[in-house]
Amino acid sequence: MTSTDTLEQTGQPSAFTRLMHWICSKLNAISIAGLAAMMLITAADVILRYCFNKPLIGSNEVVEILLLISIMIGVAYAAVENRHIVIDVITSALPQKGREMAAALSNGLLFLLFAGMSWKMISYAFFVKGMGRTTWVLLLPTWPFVLFMAFGFGLIALCTLANLLDSLRPLIKNPLRLICWIVVIAAVTYGAWLVISTGRTFPFRMDPLTAGIIGLIVLFAFMLLGFPVMAGLIVTGLLGVCYLRGTNAGLSTLCASPYDTLTTFTFSAIPLFVLMGNFCYYAGIGTDLYTMAYRWFGHLRGGLAMGTVAACGGFAAVCGDSMATAVTMGTVSLPEMRRYKYHLPMAVGAVAAGGTLGVLIPPSLAFILYALLADQSISALFVAGIVPGIVLVLLFMLVIWAQTLLNPNKGPAGPRSTWGERFGSLRGVWAVIVLFVFVIGGMYIGFFTPTEGAGMGAFGTLVISLVRRRLSWNGFISALRDTSKISAVCISILLGANIFGIFLAASKLPMTLAQSVAALQVPALVTLLVILLVYLLLGTIMPAISMLILTVPIFFPVVQTLGFNPVWYGVVMVVMFEMAVITPPMGINVLALRSIVTDCPVMRMFMGTMPFLLSMILLVVLLILFPDIALFLPRLMGAPGA
Repeated sequence: MTSTDTLEQTGQPSAFTRLMHWICSKLNAISIAGLAAMMLITAADVILRYCFNKPLIGSNEVVEILLLISIMIGVAYAAVENRHIVIDVITSALPQKGREMAAALSNGLLFLLFAGMSWKMISYAFFVKGMGRTTWVLLLPTWPFVLFMAFGFGLIALCTLANLLDSLRPLIKNPLRLICWIVVIAAVTYGAWLVISTGRTFPFRMDPLTAGIIGLIVLFAFMLLGFPVMAGLIVTGLLGVCYLRGTNAGLSTLCASPYDTLTTFTFSAIPLFVLMGNFCYYAGIGTDLYTMAYRWFGHLRGGLAMGTVAACGGFAAVCGDSMATAVTMGTVSLPEMRRYKYHLPMAVGAVAAGGTLGVLIPPSLAFILYALLADQSISALFVAGIVPGIVLVLLFMLVIWAQTLLNPNKGPAGPRSTWGERFGSLRGVWAVIVLFVFVIGGMYIGFFTPTEGAGMGAFGTLVISLVRRRLSWNGFISALRDTSKISAVCISILLGANIFGIFLAASKLPMTLAQSVAALQVPALVTLLVILLVYLLLGTIMPAISMLILTVPIFFPVVQTLGFNPVWYGVVMVVMFEMAVITPPMGINVLALRSIVTDCPVMRMFMGTMPFLLSMILLVVLLILFPDIALFLPRLMGAPGA
């Protein structure tokens, strides 16, 4: 539950909440300026290096600093707007009083967490200053940036405090309930601190492996209680490291790990690829793609739905995000399918499933996250996703054809376009082809690295949009603002995952699990199928990004032990990721389309995705039987790891 739920009962937000929203919205201008600067600096460095052999000295360090500033402000803005990912399967089913209490408990603990992180970052800043640490190239002192992180965490704490005050407002009417919940929050906080400060001296001390298993259970408990995923990862990782390695080691993870995460140049690929997709969205490239698909497929039975899937595949080549692809295509295609009286659940299913292509056809945010977590080549994964993406487009079209064959009323044929109209529509999609070849090709000829390719892709999209006069100033700012929110949420989860990863490493759970699996007297394929079944089940209760970030550190060592190719497994992982975004009740693509389709029950919308889910399962089977579907192209191009 978020403070928004409470406000439905209490009216307007408090003055303090409005103040924090105003402050964060103003500061967010710094975040979006930082994103624009990251794009321009990355593009300028590549162009100057390639064309004039004069790279910008220290450009990577400047981009890292801008990433830190943009993300810290973006996380605070996402906090005050309740944009962080939560799993509300249990809390949403509670009665109103239960949701109020859960919100109060969650917000109270989050306030204490982020206030504590701010305090630790301040002390860390003075430590870094005393050590005289600087950046490697520009020799800039690092303590001011650490201090800025302290400011950012303090700002997040204040935003969480605003949410806490809003969630307490219904309880204030009953002083006894208010006192009880203050006592509960204090007791839980004290209990956590007791574990931190004295856990290593407990006479019934657990071994590291048991602590790792208990940590996973605690993490899921936090998430099911409505904690933001990022916060659940941080708290569980902190408690676990304190228990296994001591208080000082645990608290130090709140300093060095967040700073190292937010100053990793590779992570800049996330906001820059998201920015590329948002530029395409606001420049109307999605509309051009749908118009082309409409002209070529609209006259067939089920043709509008097939055209939507084809357009989703095209938009995926310049977007990289599943939900953005679904919403973009849904905005232009669903009104048309309504007009021709398409079966609404099938229409929604086609759009939601087509949106999943955004994370399989490169550039892909999911591939980037997997590459960062598993230390694999981003470019190899991008190329590996091309053929499976095309196969999945064809499978989706086959599903639509089969449904309309059984029931022609599900997808009546539309008007037939002339050949002139069909070929004329191709003029609108040249930008997608140019951008796809430019980004993917540039990586492989050595023009730029995959991380730099994100900046070049965003810059190239901006240039094409301006040349075509398709991007207004408001669209430009909106693209940056949306990117700030999305990337802040994603990278903040990575920040939490790194802290949680330190705990997992200390518990030796992944390594022990890998060794245990290797010792089992069962075929490797059986173990793989069990892992995939776990993913299928997790996809029903967890947001897809959270599922990927949480499970890769646990299952990847197992997959390596079994001898599966890591690039191939990355493709399989992303297909499982795709299933999660259309699986009830956490299918984010379907929930996002709810803003467009308001007259269809959510469960009917989910029913429309089930045939497409079966086609994804079929793709996984094909990938297992014929691994070269994913590996042929990377091996042909000499990609590392394939």
